[in-house]
Amino acid sequence: MFNTFRSELTKAFTLRSVQVTLLVAVLVPPLLAFFSGRAFDPTRTAPGGFPIESHGFETAGFGQPIIILFAALVVGSEYLDAQIRTTLTATPSRGRIIGAKLLITALLSAVVAALSTTGAVLLKHAALGDRGMNLDQFTISMAWNLLGAIINYSLLSLIAASATLIMRNYIATIVVLVPMVLGLTISLVGAIPSLKFLPDLAGVQLLTTYPGVGLLDPIPGAFVMTAWALGLGTIGSRLFQSRDVGTN
Repeated sequence: MFNTFRSELTKAFTLRSVQVTLLVAVLVPPLLAFFSGRAFDPTRTAPGGFPIESHGFETAGFGQPIIILFAALVVGSEYLDAQIRTTLTATPSRGRIIGAKLLITALLSAVVAALSTTGAVLLKHAALGDRGMNLDQFTISMAWNLLGAIINYSLLSLIAASATLIMRNYIATIVVLVPMVLGLTISLVGAIPSLKFLPDLAGVQLLTTYPGVGLLDPIPGAFVMTAWALGLGTIGSRLFQSRDVGTN
């Protein structure tokens, strides 16, 4: 399994598209947080409407579409040019291959979440100046928020990777999932409350709070998101192990 993991990791990091995607995922939230801090005007914010501990975490959602793209590329790029046939020739055990790919997407997404969210929080408070917090003022709740972002990114990457495995086409995954995390479903949840159980909305409050929208709380949302990841992962793994490797 270690050799398969190392092989899949090498393949992922040699893809220029994956390299660029990971770099963008790490940089975008901190940069947005910094410019948001520079433009922040407390006179336009209702008292108590945006807790100081939440500054920086609000940009984590902008990394979600990039994480979806990353996971879809790791799993689906080999289908584009039928390279998957070579992979299966070199490693006949399909279970090890998909296990390695899913582990890579989850671990790298967790690292991205940790780096980008930490950077976003630090830069946002630095940009806020006297209105921000010093390092020694950071709270335990902020550490829990960071953990929530790591969990959200990891589960979202597994969902995207599993969807790509099922459809054997990373473009289809992007077309389906990216509009969801960009606000399509949250704009409709008021009219259709059951949408809060979709994978993008279930765990969105792991990133930042959305009061008054009717979304699941972070812990129940994490469980629902985990159920999506496990369900889609199981379906995708079984399909990968049983069907022909013909590509779409």
